[in-house]
Amino acid sequence: MQVSLKFLASETQKKRTKSKTRCRCEHVFGYVTNSMGDFFTKNIGFERVEGVVGLINLTYNICRYEQIVRLNILPIKNV
Repeated sequence: MQVSLKFLASETQKKRTKSKTRCRCEHVFGYVTNSMGDFFTKNIGFERVEGVVGLINLTYNICRYEQIVRLNILPIKNV
């Protein structure tokens, strides 16, 4: 029984896409867990939890922006 190479190529592409997404998400959760004292909240109510998670994400984005600027990964133009 032969499997077509076209099928294998499409499966490989799907796995690669899923792996890239998983890698990026796991990096964020790993950073929050290690650097910011975990992702656990004791808030009651969906709105409050949503607000806390939003602030955690904002903090991660600010830290990531600082890292990008410091390492000159993406040059910032002074206006």
